[in-house]
Amino acid sequence: MLSAPHVGIAAPVSLATEISRLITYISAENRPFAVWKLPESNLIHLIAGFAPQAQHYPQTDLETLPAGFVAAPFHAEKGVYFIPADEHWIWQTALEGTVKRIKGAELSAQMPSEKFSVQHLKNYVKTTAVSGNSSESFRAAVAQAVAAIKRHEFQKVVLSKQKEAAMPEGFNPAEVFVELGKSYPNAFVSFFAIPQVGVWMGATPEILVSVDRHQIFRTMALAGTQAKGTLTNLQQATWTQKEIAEQAMVSRYIINCFKKIRLREFEENGPRTVAAGKLIHLRTDFEVDMRVTNFPQLGTVMLNLLHPTSAVCGMPKPAAMEFIAVHEQYDRALYSGYIGSVNISGESHLFVNLRCMQLQANSLILYAGAGITEDSIPEKEWNETEMKCETMLQLIQLTDTQ
Repeated sequence: MLSAPHVGIAAPVSLATEISRLITYISAENRPFAVWKLPESNLIHLIAGFAPQAQHYPQTDLETLPAGFVAAPFHAEKGVYFIPADEHWIWQTALEGTVKRIKGAELSAQMPSEKFSVQHLKNYVKTTAVSGNSSESFRAAVAQAVAAIKRHEFQKVVLSKQKEAAMPEGFNPAEVFVELGKSYPNAFVSFFAIPQVGVWMGATPEILVSVDRHQIFRTMALAGTQAKGTLTNLQQATWTQKEIAEQAMVSRYIINCFKKIRLREFEENGPRTVAAGKLIHLRTDFEVDMRVTNFPQLGTVMLNLLHPTSAVCGMPKPAAMEFIAVHEQYDRALYSGYIGSVNISGESHLFVNLRCMQLQANSLILYAGAGITEDSIPEKEWNETEMKCETMLQLIQLTDTQ
């Protein structure tokens, strides 16, 4: 292992180069790792476990887990994977573009310095068969969902798809991660590898559960999607009745979870229009002071109630899950599950795993979904999933040309 961690390394560095060298070193021992940046933060974290496998637990317990990173699949019954922060590096970025490492072991001269590539991650990759998500089959599923909603079988369902894309020549995950952080400053940007579940990367705008050092709990209802285009004033965005209704359903779902635990002291702000890269969404924020409510376990309790949320599943949950199982016919794995940091500096921040991709040996698998209500139009829902995939693809292609 490296020498003991220390603080105060001030020399400017190339962030992508340092991350590349560290991951080359970590991946040579097939150890799990995670790199991430929180929304609106200038800190980048990289952690790695000493053991060759991530730890596996039935659920995430925010009150008992040590510092680390969790990744949970869409299907909650499959448990969660946890990477302990046995090694931890932190970089701080500045407005002028400089970067300095403020925590972590010194990079030794013996550490690998060759150009990092996805080939260094070959032992982590989990080969995934991509289902035939044709436009015709997706639109047919949307039409069947709308018909089921009109028969009052459920109120909403979220249908998703996979899309495989060729991996650009010279694809460097560390460079893509850095570019994601620049392009999505308001998102949770992550890149992680877990031997049991593969290699994933993405930039998600949706908080699932957040508990800060002041014991303030936060979650959000995020639904409705359209291209930002040339819009500069988000207050001028217009939304259809379908999108407004979809967002309201997600908000009601969160409020109903509060009601189940008899929690009445919460603040609700929204809905408002927010940007996530080239897309905009409707968002409502919820906040609870856990000290005032004397509810120190609120983070874990709400996590188990919320996941998977109506924003990625539907309402009511059992009927929506059944419809998804029949019509998607593929395993979402970590897509629309949750990922994030746990008990890092006394804070936990978990996000719904959206706008993500899974790295294969020679290709990328992108995931995208759309919320279906009785006002859904199959062609528009297909176009929404294509738009979500395209935003990620454009960034990858841009990085490849640099």
